[in-house]
Amino acid sequence: MGLHHLALVGCPTRASQIAGLPVVHVDDAQGVDTHVVDAAAPSNAAPQFALHIVGVDHVVVLANDVRATCSEIAEQSGAPLKRVKEGERGVQGFHRWGSVILEVVERRLVAPNDSATTASYWGLVVVVDQIDEVATHLGPDVIGAPKPAVQPGRRIATVRSGAGLGVPLALMSR
Repeated sequence: MGLHHLALVGCPTRASQIAGLPVVHVDDAQGVDTHVVDAAAPSNAAPQFALHIVGVDHVVVLANDVRATCSEIAEQSGAPLKRVKEGERGVQGFHRWGSVILEVVERRLVAPNDSATTASYWGLVVVVDQIDEVATHLGPDVIGAPKPAVQPGRRIATVRSGAGLGVPLALMSR
């Protein structure tokens, strides 16, 4: 389980790894389907709730040395470091890969028992149309209550690890 690679469109480099992170390249001519994904029941099942995912907001990467990893990402992908945030939650670096933010965080703060020596994908945040409706439908045993996100006017809710997804996931409003 987990995130194994990202598919990149229009990346200036064709490397199979960027800062140790596995990537695959999608030809721009092929395009990428960015339409709404409906995680709904099969058509022969009783009508159920549809989770309208409209995109990926950001992917979280764990690194032992955030600054060194961000430097490699910038050099190897052409995506400059947009911002560094330092605080009680450690160091975080932010890059923009197309429409997706790549957030690099200190491994020791998120996964202190992880002995990996290279950067690795950890989790992701997807954008949904109706975050309150989703949270109400899933319930507090599955997802935390939506709260203000760092981005002004947006809200975020974290899916609880007990949901058994295998990948840390949060949902964010548009």
